[in-house]
Amino acid sequence: MRRLAVLVILLLATAGTAAAQSEPRLAVTATSDRCAGGLPVVDYDVTNQWPSAASVTIWWVADASVYGIAASHDLGAAPDGAAGSFSLPFAFYSTVTVYATATWPDGDVTTNASWAIPVADCAAPPPTTPPTSTPTTLPEPPPPTTVDDGNGNGNGNGNGNGNGNAPTTG
Repeated sequence: MRRLAVLVILLLATAGTAAAQSEPRLAVTATSDRCAGGLPVVDYDVTNQWPSAASVTIWWVADASVYGIAASHDLGAAPDGAAGSFSLPFAFYSTVTVYATATWPDGDVTTNASWAIPVADCAAPPPTTPPTSTPTTLPEPPPPTTVDDGNGNGNGNGNGNGNGNAPTTG
């Protein structure tokens, strides 16, 4: 009976600890939809959801094999947050997971993740847009010019048979 009581107490203590650990103290989101210098850029947001300040380290794992530290932030009590971005070292990754690990004043260390997000395809050619064309407007032709040489011949715009005098009817 004593063993059963100890087992029940351990189960209750473990359940309480598991419940406390499952409550998120930290939120992190990330996207990768742009490139810089031919490399994918990851933008992230991290938010403290706990009533005490924390030091947070942002780190990443790409394609479950390569990792790196991106940044460190000192966040105040909730809802303090920080945003940032970093470039991956190569363009051929297909996914990246961004992690936020916090060290709390009570000594607890927690980690939350964005999970595998697709990485921007920097090897693909940029989208092409058709060239914009400006409609061509031709200038209006100049009005015809008449040169009067004094003998009524003109420049071919008249009838060419006059003598320079006004016509008479009669």
